[in-house]
Amino acid sequence: MERRIHILTRAQLLVLMVFTLAGQFSISITHICGFLGGGLWLAKARLTRSRVRLHWPLWMPFAAFSLASILAVLTALDPLRSFEHLKRLFEMVIFFWVLNTLADPDLRNSLQAVIDKFRRTRPAQLFKATRGADASVSPRNFFIGLILFAASLSALTGLTQVLQDGLSIHHRISGTFSIYMTFAGILMQTALVAAAYLLFRNKKNAWVWGALVLMLLALALTLTRQAWLGFGSGLLILLIFRKPLLILLLPVVAALLFWIAPAPIQERVTSIANLDDVTLQERLSMWWLGWAIYKDYPVTGCGFHCLLEVRGDYPEYKNLARPYRTLHSNLVQLAIDTGAVGVLAWLFLWLSYFVAAGRQLKSGDDPEHRWVVLASLSAVTAFLVGGLFETNFYDSEVVMMTYYLMALPFISLRDRI
Repeated sequence: MERRIHILTRAQLLVLMVFTLAGQFSISITHICGFLGGGLWLAKARLTRSRVRLHWPLWMPFAAFSLASILAVLTALDPLRSFEHLKRLFEMVIFFWVLNTLADPDLRNSLQAVIDKFRRTRPAQLFKATRGADASVSPRNFFIGLILFAASLSALTGLTQVLQDGLSIHHRISGTFSIYMTFAGILMQTALVAAAYLLFRNKKNAWVWGALVLMLLALALTLTRQAWLGFGSGLLILLIFRKPLLILLLPVVAALLFWIAPAPIQERVTSIANLDDVTLQERLSMWWLGWAIYKDYPVTGCGFHCLLEVRGDYPEYKNLARPYRTLHSNLVQLAIDTGAVGVLAWLFLWLSYFVAAGRQLKSGDDPEHRWVVLASLSAVTAFLVGGLFETNFYDSEVVMMTYYLMALPFISLRDRI
């Protein structure tokens, strides 16, 4: 039995490492590793049920939203077409898989051999919970390091795209992703994780500074305004907890960055305040269309993927430039897909997360735990703020990263080092 446990632990470690790295490069590999990793976790939990205590924080809001989604499918205009969306519910398993895997004491022993190879490098400082040659290894910090490393490579890829093809609103960089919005959504969150580490853990770590600079440059060059707003909201949270007076410097820094920014970035920034901006007007039209659809299907919505099916019933919105599949807002999209039931369940999930993460923040003054909680809080806040203007909840890569970062504060305190 001990041998089987050892094999399962090594397999979990390998799959989670591939999952963490592949999240920046291949959605197919990420999905495969997610399903495989979840299976390995459950298999080991069953094998060691007398030794391992599983943790299920937020299970009730996750279950509530799952039930609301199933109800939306059952009452959809086209249940078969809507049913396809339910596969996204399996992405929620990432939250529990990451949480329980990184809290597993057996994984720490397997990971030690990997960390020892990097102990003398600068990046290894992020993986240590305490200083000194005999410092313990934190699986949580190790995998955060992998996230930042992969995001840096993706950001570097995006910067090379600018050098090769230039930059304009009609040609935005996408890094290692298929579309710039996904790229920006990932950079927005991972840059906040790096910022949290530098603000609350170790401001002298040169490689994390380098990773942050790469990610911020790439994020700026995506020309994605909702991601900029998301990052700004997350950074605001970090500064409030670090030193509120630093917030006063933000306008000065923003003005300086605007002054030295290339013309495409300046144009996108100024367009935020332009009420006549074409994309803003189009979004407003989308949201009014969403409101009209919601009023006709208020309780459980018209089902997932119903927008193209029902939009013909609202000819007053035929001015939309093309047949969009989403309405560029999580709340609006969920309102027409799942109705009031789904929206309330969705809001319940995030409210529950913030309450639970806030409790973790108040659980002690340990800086090793505090910076991770703040990193998670800022990244999730950025996701939600960006999602007011984009349907990033329907973007698998971004959602999987969100669930991953959501899990980090809830790793068992007795297993945290």
